[in-house]
Amino acid sequence: MKNSRESRVGLGLRVSLRVRRIMTVVTVVACMLLGGCGGASTIWSATSQSPDGNWLALAHTVQYSGPGNNGVETIVEIKELKQIIFFTRSEMVLGFMNDGASMGLKMNWITPSHLEVVFRDDPKVLYHQVVRTMGVEISVRDLADPSSFSPNNIIY
Repeated sequence: MKNSRESRVGLGLRVSLRVRRIMTVVTVVACMLLGGCGGASTIWSATSQSPDGNWLALAHTVQYSGPGNNGVETIVEIKELKQIIFFTRSEMVLGFMNDGASMGLKMNWITPSHLEVVFRDDPKVLYHQVVRTMGVEISVRDLADPSSFSPNNIIY
């Protein structure tokens, strides 16, 4: 009877050692995967308030890091400053992928309902553009392109 008890104890020890090894490997792999994802960090931001004080244009450049997730994007959004009950409206109006280079982006309110966004470096990708939202018109000009100064060639 002692032999069967010793064999059960030995079997239990072997199983618990195997489980511990598996758990150690799973923990190390999980830490490596999570540690490799650096997340996102804002590397530039700017704001511009409309002349009547009803709108705020916000721009920020975010750098992402991690395996398969390296990139830089610049986002422009407008936010309504007057609060309706308990919330304010906000919407993304421009999204650029720009490889981390400074675009020299500036936001100018031409009128209380017309936002002009100008930049001097051609972005790699313009992936999101809204030309009118919430009563605000958005125009875009590339300062590096002389033809964008003509009123007929403003990018909408």
